[in-house]
Amino acid sequence: MFRTIRAFISIVITITELLLSSRLILKFFVANPRTPFVAWVYGITAPLVSPFAKIHRDWRLSGFVLDFSTLAALIVYVLLGSLILRMLLSPFSKRTDDT
Repeated sequence: MFRTIRAFISIVITITELLLSSRLILKFFVANPRTPFVAWVYGITAPLVSPFAKIHRDWRLSGFVLDFSTLAALIVYVLLGSLILRMLLSPFSKRTDDT
């Protein structure tokens, strides 16, 4: 049962990280937001990035854009996912005390 829950959480975290990574890459290369795929990625990831929207302004580097809100979301969600997985794992791990 707990293995299934951990697997589900891992899949959700992996999909979230892939979508956010796609957004970061598309923003970096200043992809056309009117393209259907780019619009879909931006639309799907907008609620995930919105809590981090005003942390820092985006950097513009000679035609490229580094989106700090997406970068912050990537870091926070992977840390939260790892924390949740560790919390699910630790109470159920078997310990052998041979003292």
